[in-house]
Amino acid sequence: MAVHVPLTPSALHTLLIRNNLPYMSRHVLGVSYDTLQAMIYPLPPYKTFALMKRNGTPRVIHEPRQRLKVLQERVLAFLYEHAAPAKPCVHGFTPKRSIVTNAQMHCSQKTQHLLNIDIEDFFPSITFYRVRGVFQKKPFEFSFPVATVLAHLCTFSGVLPQGAPTSPLLSNLVCRSLDRDLMTLAKRHRATYTRYADDLTLSFSVRRAESLPSNICSFDSGILTLGHELQALIEHHSFRINPNKSRLSTRLHRLEVTGITINEFPNIKRKFTDRIRGALHAWDKYGYDHAQLEWERRVNKAAEEAYAKRPWKRQTRTRTVPALKNVLWGKLLYVRMVRGATNTLYLRLAERYNALCARERLKSEFVCSSVPIDSIVRNSNQAKKAVFVVEWYGELDGKDVGGLGTAFKYEDVGLITCEHVIKHQDHGPYADDIPRSEIFVRDAETDETWPVRIVHRDKDHDLAILQFDTANPPVSRHFIRGEKPITVNESGVLIGFPNPTRGRQANQVNAQVVNVFPRAGLPRFEIKERIRQGNSGGPFVDENYRVVGIAQQGAEQGKGNDECLCITEVNRWLDAWKTSLVVAVAVASAPDPIP
Repeated sequence: MAVHVPLTPSALHTLLIRNNLPYMSRHVLGVSYDTLQAMIYPLPPYKTFALMKRNGTPRVIHEPRQRLKVLQERVLAFLYEHAAPAKPCVHGFTPKRSIVTNAQMHCSQKTQHLLNIDIEDFFPSITFYRVRGVFQKKPFEFSFPVATVLAHLCTFSGVLPQGAPTSPLLSNLVCRSLDRDLMTLAKRHRATYTRYADDLTLSFSVRRAESLPSNICSFDSGILTLGHELQALIEHHSFRINPNKSRLSTRLHRLEVTGITINEFPNIKRKFTDRIRGALHAWDKYGYDHAQLEWERRVNKAAEEAYAKRPWKRQTRTRTVPALKNVLWGKLLYVRMVRGATNTLYLRLAERYNALCARERLKSEFVCSSVPIDSIVRNSNQAKKAVFVVEWYGELDGKDVGGLGTAFKYEDVGLITCEHVIKHQDHGPYADDIPRSEIFVRDAETDETWPVRIVHRDKDHDLAILQFDTANPPVSRHFIRGEKPITVNESGVLIGFPNPTRGRQANQVNAQVVNVFPRAGLPRFEIKERIRQGNSGGPFVDENYRVVGIAQQGAEQGKGNDECLCITEVNRWLDAWKTSLVVAVAVASAPDPIP
């Protein structure tokens, strides 16, 4: 005798959504089923237009009307909530992934050959029936009638429309089996596979083209031949390879993934940044109006001379040339995405663009968006806003005691200085024993002071972290870490306050590294310049004013060396400290054990 277990309200709700059309329409789409039927039958409302590709052929865009788009966005939210996580090889239309993460997967010194493949007519290849199959399979498991209605809602003329908000995610869901098989094929040959929409990339570590797996590709006398297994696998999943866009690159030339070069690190083409520099120079020298006219003239001339090239007027629905300021804004954000928000190249171009925008606003009602710039130190003038004199005073055994040194603002940590700066040298009591209002940092130029507190200290590393103990700390810039460890004979700048007096700015002394060595198990380097009393805790920066070390010890009367602790060790120490904070929070928030 069968025992019927009653469904929970949650299970009943899920069951009705999967099987009952009116219930699904009301609870997922927020409209009645009658309203839904009237909207999608006989054809859902779209507006169609074409944008020309680089090769001169049209790219047809089907954009849903607003009332349809609202329902598709609700379907999209439901799919994201219930869909399985994207496979690690998928980087298009996936949160927290992009063309940059796609390129990073292949950015390795081991990458010797790079195969790029393009799927022809990607979205039109995904039919209504394939979309309905996605809705019917796990994890959604909609009934045939519900899956049919949803597939009609998300397709146009029997295929996945390029322009609907649901199309990107649905394309990834349709391609899950393709991605699985290509990952298996790549793994079998120790290759790396990724996909960004219709762009497939496989990278190989074999040095000789003759060693490439022939079932994937072969390269002979400059001719690329795709392997039968690779072609059969893609065709098995109802896609076609675009032979005109398949190419094989080697490390001897430029390796490029979705427009990003990866020979050393994710980078953009030199020609791209040169165009930005040229436009900014024209704007600066001749004024914006003249630069805009020249921009339009060149774009129109390019369109007339070579329609297959990339005139900007073809990339807009209005067929007009976009404003130069908007083009530069978009290009700079692209540089920021690829090179990073702290990259020197991006920061220089961004500062110049923002300065030109500010200049135009003073002359007229000039409307433009500034590009984001972090308050990072990049030159000697900006360094003055990120270094402070750190001092403390107290009483020990009836005597006045104190300490003096340099502190600098570093990334998102706070202020960093040396541990020996905040303790008494003779008796060794920690400054924790002194009221924190008597530990402060001072702007040597203005003599303005701010109280600080100690949040972490380490005698072995001779490092301490301070944070402002005030609601209105000084608005200052901050230093960031150097991109690579400093080596012997490299030059840098030692910044600090030896014997500071009011109105005196921080010393910035050029110095050369004469030795790199370990002491007490920690990496250090010696500089060819004296580290004086008060320099302790000051940053040693490279030519781009990125921190490569911290001044800790000066030579005295023929003893010791003028030493700095390498920033690599400082960063390792900071990472360990941050991890300990996370663990401490987790332990504190854990429930008490049951007695």
